[in-house]
Amino acid sequence: MNIAFAVAPLLLSVLAIALLQQSALRAGLVGIVSTIAIILTSPTFAMDVESFGRSVLLGLYNTLNISLILLGGVFLYRVLDKGGALTIIADCVLDLIDEPVHRLFALVFGASVFFESATGFGVGIVVVAPLYLALGYAPLQAAVLALLGQCAVPWGALAVGTVVGADISGVSELRLGALSAIFTLPVALLFGMLVLRITGLVSLRAIRILCLYALVLSVLLCLCSLLVGVELAGCLAGLLILIGAFMSTSCRKAGGKVVPARLSFALSAFIPFSVLMAALCITRLVPPVRQALQSIELHFTSDLSIAPLYHAGAYLLVSAGIGLLLFPRARAGFFEIASVGAQQWWLATLAVGGFVVFGQLMMDSGMTRHIAVSIARGTSGYYPLAAPWIGALGGFLTASNAASNALFMALQTTVATELSLPVDVISAGQNSAGSNVTLASPGRLIFAASIVGETGAESLLLKRVAGVTLAGVLSASLVSAALCWWL
Repeated sequence: MNIAFAVAPLLLSVLAIALLQQSALRAGLVGIVSTIAIILTSPTFAMDVESFGRSVLLGLYNTLNISLILLGGVFLYRVLDKGGALTIIADCVLDLIDEPVHRLFALVFGASVFFESATGFGVGIVVVAPLYLALGYAPLQAAVLALLGQCAVPWGALAVGTVVGADISGVSELRLGALSAIFTLPVALLFGMLVLRITGLVSLRAIRILCLYALVLSVLLCLCSLLVGVELAGCLAGLLILIGAFMSTSCRKAGGKVVPARLSFALSAFIPFSVLMAALCITRLVPPVRQALQSIELHFTSDLSIAPLYHAGAYLLVSAGIGLLLFPRARAGFFEIASVGAQQWWLATLAVGGFVVFGQLMMDSGMTRHIAVSIARGTSGYYPLAAPWIGALGGFLTASNAASNALFMALQTTVATELSLPVDVISAGQNSAGSNVTLASPGRLIFAASIVGETGAESLLLKRVAGVTLAGVLSASLVSAALCWWL
């Protein structure tokens, strides 16, 4: 009975989106109401008033962090779209990488991986989704393609989730990062196949190119994790993939000389993105700057604070402001941008908040851990196959690898030790599955839908990515079992 209670809020909210085609806002409300009802009626998951209030407060705090990124992302997209910059950038991308398959994989495995690794929290979606729109893809196609760029989340936000997982498990960061790169290869292949299917570019040649990109990405993530550390591995891998795609096409087009296309006439269109990239690199990769900005905090409680000058949302807003200064059409349409953007942002924030709060309540009341322990006890003989599914549960609920590892990594390593399984492999399975399933989490779906102007279409997005997400977790299970047998 307890397991039924524990699963009920998660199951009801997912069914509301997937089967009843309700918006994420309504599905989140279903999750909150059902979670509170179980807390009030089940002694196993009961919470006192103070703990309940603390849990809600923490959920709202996490919602604020996500909301600031949504705010910056929505307004940056609106400014660039209204100002005509996205059309110019799309034309330049078409000129520089005229091969459709290379162009897609440069964005999926290059740009998305770089921005997600530099900042995390779905910023990769915010940056690349408008580019897919400008390249002519329909809004829902653009949203799905942007979600599929979340293939290297273990290295997102300078690998904060992997670092947390390493601290809890006792496995070295280098080892955990290298093993996670092995888990990434089949996931990249699966995501890439869906990219080809969505865009109608499936062919033997395209599949060969996909295999090359997926293999190179996995190898780069592994080598960079070992040689320069997990914090910078994703940034370097994504940047090298992007540079390689540009150079490959340029060499084919001009006998080894890069064709400048219309870049000299479109420099202003790239300035907001250039400022964003430079700001993220400096504030994340230069320790003195990072430490100085992180020290400037706004405190909500004694242990909850936000560093506004370090937050990614601040630099998204700065980039949007620069776009307003550069593009006359954006300035002329400022009030339209503000009104439409504010409405998108507010609806998306409410939807995200519902899921974040009910996910926090499930964790703090013990429901999430009860599900994980039940899985562990019921599959002890096949635990290497089951372990990634526990990580996936945490990633889906929290849309965060760091939160998933903080929630379940100790459980995973304890069970692995008791069953005499390789702790590093089980930890890597937790780290990878908890990361890659975040693309189907409500928070990420809301992000993608909001940026492409399709707020409320989360159910359609979930249907399109649910299959590949489950296949990704299954691949992690198989890799986990194979590595446990081999090692």
